[in-house]
Amino acid sequence: MSRRFGIASLTILLFLTGCFPFLQPEKEELELEELEEEQTVEIVPQITTPENYYQSVLYDGTYLHGESRGFGNAVVYNRLDLDQLEMGLTSVAQQYFEPDHYFFREGQFIKRDELNSWLKRYDADKNPTGLNPELGQGESMKEREESQPRYLSHILEHNYLVQNKNGNLELGGIVIGLSMNSVYNFRVEDDQGLYYFYETVIEEEAMKREGQKIANEIVSRLRSDNRDEGVLKNVPIVVAMFREQPRESVIPGHFFLKAIAEPNNSLDRWQEINEQYYLFPSRDASTDVRNDADQFQRFKDEIQDFFDSYIGVVGKGHYVNNQLRELTIEIPIRYQGKAEIVALTQYTADRITQRFHENLKVTVYVTSVSGKRESMIVRNSKDEPFIHIFE
Repeated sequence: MSRRFGIASLTILLFLTGCFPFLQPEKEELELEELEEEQTVEIVPQITTPENYYQSVLYDGTYLHGESRGFGNAVVYNRLDLDQLEMGLTSVAQQYFEPDHYFFREGQFIKRDELNSWLKRYDADKNPTGLNPELGQGESMKEREESQPRYLSHILEHNYLVQNKNGNLELGGIVIGLSMNSVYNFRVEDDQGLYYFYETVIEEEAMKREGQKIANEIVSRLRSDNRDEGVLKNVPIVVAMFREQPRESVIPGHFFLKAIAEPNNSLDRWQEINEQYYLFPSRDASTDVRNDADQFQRFKDEIQDFFDSYIGVVGKGHYVNNQLRELTIEIPIRYQGKAEIVALTQYTADRITQRFHENLKVTVYVTSVSGKRESMIVRNSKDEPFIHIFE
């Protein structure tokens, strides 16, 4: 492994897991005003990366998991959506809380049981805190479900801490991600106990309308005097809405709306987020982003010509403000030997340089048909590509 690749890989894991025993720099020790003085609060050492990840906060040397840890796996069907929801939410946060001054902690204020009740349907008697609408009107349960779909799929909370004038850490802001269904999947049981599965598409305008109502209610609840002695009244709360993809999708969803509630205020001035993913090759990409689709096809043809047998090449493009910002490529091959993999990886790295603009971040994974990663290439913006061959 090259030294350069090792650092890039380490930093990605650093954000997710918090701390590595083989990092030598001493952690900065601070006090967190809300916690007891005898608890040691530390900041994970910073490593510079193009993504500019937040440094995480440790308590007594341990990464503090969020109250809803693992909950998303039960309510968000597509793993791609769940990953993008979490990492994309930190990108939204960077627009409000500078990573050079704020530190990351998983959400601690919305408790697990509370989150569970919020995600359920509203019921005046059984679940008065439900944020999804109560069942609608209709002669059958199918009609009642369809007339009032569940709009909200998941709520993700992130906390951002900042040093005050005394040098201690305090809560500086909260970011809430609302994961919204684009397709509502539900089941109905008949008199014989058999289940029938249905789905209904949720229109964009309905998603926005209901999402804004839900966001306002969440901010109101967080600002309550009864929650943590009203401490959340005095911090900004950012809410961003995420549109999930249908369950069978091979690309993740995207954030589409954001707003901030300044201290002692409600949400104001919703702003659209122009973000989208495209699969290469695909009909949508050929229609909406034809030039990029043609360029990818030329790259694919060159990679396929490298072998006398067929090689599948699939890409996922991330667009922000209608510009391709990042391209991730998968190349599954029938494993023949390490020398062949090295040759293909070197050739692919050269083709990346020739085919794609230097400002575009490109990541390539070469995998065997079993799914095992054999090699990878990372080309950051304006950098030369670097390679790693897995042993």
